[in-house]
This record gives sequence, structure tokens and C-alpha cells, in this order.
Amino acid sequence: LGLNPALFGLAMTIPRIWDAFTDPIMGRISDRFTSKYGRRRPFIFAGALLMALTFISIWMVPQGLGETLTFLWLTVGSILFFTAYTIYSVPVYALTCEQTPDYHERTRLMFYWALFFNIGNLCVNWYLPATNLAIFPNTLIGARWMALGLGVLVFFGLGVLPAIFGKERFYDVAQKEDQNIGFLKAIGQAASSKPMLGLVGIVFALNFCGTIAGSIAMYIVIYHVKQGHVEQGILLNAMNGTGFAIVGFIAIYVLRFLAIKLGKRRAMFWVLLMTAFGGVSKWFIFTPDAPYLLLLDAVLNGPVWVSLGVIVPSMIADLCDWDEYKFGERREGIISSVFTWITKFGTSFTFLVSGIALHFSGFDEALGANQPEGTMTMLRLFFVSASVLAPVLAISCLKLYAISEDDAYRIRGELEERRGEV
Repeated sequence: LGLNPALFGLAMTIPRIWDAFTDPIMGRISDRFTSKYGRRRPFIFAGALLMALTFISIWMVPQGLGETLTFLWLTVGSILFFTAYTIYSVPVYALTCEQTPDYHERTRLMFYWALFFNIGNLCVNWYLPATNLAIFPNTLIGARWMALGLGVLVFFGLGVLPAIFGKERFYDVAQKEDQNIGFLKAIGQAASSKPMLGLVGIVFALNFCGTIAGSIAMYIVIYHVKQGHVEQGILLNAMNGTGFAIVGFIAIYVLRFLAIKLGKRRAMFWVLLMTAFGGVSKWFIFTPDAPYLLLLDAVLNGPVWVSLGVIVPSMIADLCDWDEYKFGERREGIISSVFTWITKFGTSFTFLVSGIALHFSGFDEALGANQPEGTMTMLRLFFVSASVLAPVLAISCLKLYAISEDDAYRIRGELEERRGEV
């Protein structure tokens, strides 16, 4: 499309600033909504449909618009898409948190969540290579057809399933609660607790720093490891992504075992420690002397992304009980909105930061492997630093989360004495 990387980063960042307002509002609406279909499911259905329509529209950007109009198209389209995603993701995340009250059952439930997420992640890694297939006249046409398939089959086809089959266990409890706590007070209460701050810090550090590293990785692979051979670099990057998915499938089982055996907090600590070691290793395994050595990246750094789908969501579900115990209100929506927003916020600013890093490093895609002296070294330093910083910050934040298995069962028992079993 010929769009400056910094402008592209800005186009991806602006919608996340919008998300800062819509996510908590959607969480509150979902917590308080009343209908014969429940408080979550109507929004999940509507969000799935809107996501499909808006995602397809983003990729219908006409060629030859010019940089300014292309920037505006992507910005407006992204705002609409991420608004639809908010309508969907906040209620579906909240619905997941209320499926079971049991400490270990939550980990087992998130195991299946992560399993299907990993299947999707495996497919996504081949999205870019698929747009370059010979059956498409050019990459943009390929992207449009792929967007159409994803929108219809995935965003809507699979997205509506929770709305059809999901069960809302706490609907009756929520209707009986005293709803005098205002919106801003609810946000303040949820955001001020140490367990909440700890988990928010973990999620933000991993998503922000980790995704910055991931966004630069493509350039490292193509222009350093593969010396400017774009197709070979894209293929190798897709292979690495597939490696992450394969390791992810194995790690799902391992992390479930560790979380049950050691406890969620200790299991998370060991995963983060391994990730820090993996971050340092990136300097050595991303090398043109042995291109396929970078496949070790998946082994060392893959499990941490699985932990965000298995261990962290299970910890968030425990946090929802703790929040109800402390403040007397069931609000998975508010709590979920904080984490969905942090995830999206961290991801969006990576585009801006990585775009700025590419710009100020002197990187010029038109030069291929013949970049100015020091450019690739600077990008590699940025790549490794972000990869190490993410788990180090997350380990520091983990100290704030102190809900043990005994605490979780004690809190559950006292809640059931208050309002009965659900």
C-alpha cells in the first residue's frame, strides 16, 4: 500500500486509545445487562457479526488512494473493527471466567481455551504466505480473499458458538446484587487491588515488550538471517510460527500439569524465567550462518504465550472471586475489560514503537540486505532487549499476586455462605 511504517503504527494505535474508553464501558454494560438471553450472549452474537463485516471492509482499501487517504481508511476501519471486537471479546472473556467455581477446574477449562486458540494461531502464521499464492494477481487481492474467508468462517462462523452454547452461571446472582456502586467507583475498586495490579502488569509486559520483539522479528529474519531474500524470509518466519504452535500444543499439557502440581503462581514464575533465558538466546540463534537455528526460539519462548491462555486466565477467574469477596459485586465484565484492553493496548503500541524503531534505525526496505552500517545491529539490540525486558518486568509484577490455592478455596467457601452455591 506504500504506507510509511510510522503512519501504519499510528493507524493501529489510535483505535486502542478509543478502546481505553469502550472496553470498561462494555464491561459494565455486560455486567448490568438484562434480557431473556442473558447478560453476555446477545453481545457475543452481535460482536461476532460486526467483527466479520468490519474486518472484511478494512482489506477493501482501494489501490492508488495516496498515503493520507490510505491512512484514514485504515484508521477508521480499525476503529470500527476494534469496537466490534470489544463488543465481542469483553463478554466472551467474562463468560469464560464464570463457567466453574473450582480452583483447578478453571485451569482445566483454560486448557481447552488455549488448545483451540493455538489451532487458530497455527493457521494465522500461514496467512501472509497464503496471500502470495500464484492464484492471486497480487498480494492485496490475496489479502482480500483471505479476509473474506476469515470474516465469514472464523469471526462469525466460530465466533457465534459461545452465544449459542454458553451458560451464564451468575446471571441470577447479578440480578439480586445491590447495584448502587457507580461505574467509576467500580473501575477504581477493581484497578486498585494488588492481585489485579500484578496480573495487569504481567499481561502488559508480555504483550507490549513481547509483541514489539515479534513485530521486529520479521525484519530480522528477512534482512539479517536471510540477507534480503523476502520469500525465503517469509517462509522461514512462517516455519518459526508453526514451531511456536507445535510447541504450544505440547506446552498446554505441560503447563496444565505444572499449574495443578506447583500452583499457578510458581508455575508462572518458572515459565517467565525460561523466557528471560530465551530472550538472551535470540542474539545467537537469529544468525545467517545457521538460519534454521532460530527454530529453537519456539522451544524457549513458546510456552510463555501459552501461559497467557492457560495460567493467567485461570488466575483472573480466581481474582473475580476475590473481587466479589472484597467488594460484594460480581463483575467479570469490568475485570475482563481491563485485561482485554491491556492486551489490545500493548499490542497496538507495539506497531507505533516498532515503526519508530525501524524509522530511526535508518532501515529502508528498498535497500534489501544492503542497509546502512549499524542498522541491523541496532534492530537486533532492540529485538533482544524487548525480549528480555518482558519476562523480567512480569516476574516483578508476579510478586503482587498472592492468591494461593488455600486462599481461593477459603474465599469460595465464604462466598457460598453469603449467597449460596452457584
